[in-house]
Amino acid sequence: MVLLRENFIQLQYIGLWQPLCWPSNDIKSRVYWLYTIHILVMIHCFTLSEALSLFTLIENIEDFSDNCFMLLTMFAVCVKAVVTLLRRSEIIDILTALDVHPFKPMNTDEERIQEEFNKRIRFFTFFYAGVVECSVWIMSISVFFQGIPFGVLPYKAWLPYDYSKSTVYWLTFCAQLFTIIIGANICIGCDTVMPGFYTIVCAQFNILRYRLEKVIDEFDDAIVLKPEEMIFTYREHCEKGIITCVQYHKAIFEIAKKINSISSSIIFVQYLASSIIICLSIFMLSHMPLFSSQFVYFTLYLTCMMSQIFLLCASANEATIECQNLTTGIYNTKWYNLNHRAKSYLGLVMVRTLRPVIFKSGHIIVLSLSSFSNLLKHSYSAYNVLQQSSK
Repeated sequence: MVLLRENFIQLQYIGLWQPLCWPSNDIKSRVYWLYTIHILVMIHCFTLSEALSLFTLIENIEDFSDNCFMLLTMFAVCVKAVVTLLRRSEIIDILTALDVHPFKPMNTDEERIQEEFNKRIRFFTFFYAGVVECSVWIMSISVFFQGIPFGVLPYKAWLPYDYSKSTVYWLTFCAQLFTIIIGANICIGCDTVMPGFYTIVCAQFNILRYRLEKVIDEFDDAIVLKPEEMIFTYREHCEKGIITCVQYHKAIFEIAKKINSISSSIIFVQYLASSIIICLSIFMLSHMPLFSSQFVYFTLYLTCMMSQIFLLCASANEATIECQNLTTGIYNTKWYNLNHRAKSYLGLVMVRTLRPVIFKSGHIIVLSLSSFSNLLKHSYSAYNVLQQSSK
């Protein structure tokens, strides 16, 4: 069972994930590395040119908002691309660990649980990819209907060359649009990998719950059906099974910690950028004619930003809930038939669950539905400040 297959294929297409089966000294690997460098140069040059334009081409608050929203997005894209490349070995270690004991499903029931969550991952991956891909192409096409005069680029940028000639101008024009499309595809890959890992953690807690219930139910059946002299043997077998589950529970927390260490920096930048971008997008929408090409442009852009941050918060929140639900699952079993030592092992699991798995943004902001609603509130407050400043 290949985990996050579609997500890593997307990263592979955009140059951020060289196939694991390729030897490092192979010609394909070298060509792919050149492709990766080309992608990195494109997105970083675009981001740098937009950043420089803030100090040279901005005249008022509307120009600042217009330029800043795409600059922040591309800055977040650069961070995602670089972190994905730098933390590649750690991501591979997590994927390898998830494919062996105790994380790998041991029977058809556990495979069914894993597949159920894999379907969730595929659903939100394709849904998010569809929203972003459709939006970026509509946004790119709408640029040609905004009446941009010749010599003006779709995104304000300071460039170290003269693009007043027709050929140079149109090459630069198309290069900007192509870079935006590349950035959107990087977002599709990176923004679905981390929620995918969070959802895998949900699956692991459900598999753990199944294993605990199975061990306790088997012991309960043994009490009823087996001779008295065999009860002691089954009690020992049950204790070993519960000890294995306790170790599995600890392993889930450890792998969740590794996932959080990789995602924390990416999500921190994305969370801050999204809070600013959302308020800037609403500010720009409030100054545009309804259903104009620019209005459609910013509406689609705002939809992508909202989907992006909601996906992260919702999947992280679900992992926390599944962790907390483990306590209820244990309580609903026939734990009272166990001996004192087995009960104490279950108590360890329940006590550890009081401090559930929590995914954070920059080790500061807890990812949850509450943090998503707080983001919207803060964005609205910032929007009001911008409105007052523009009057």
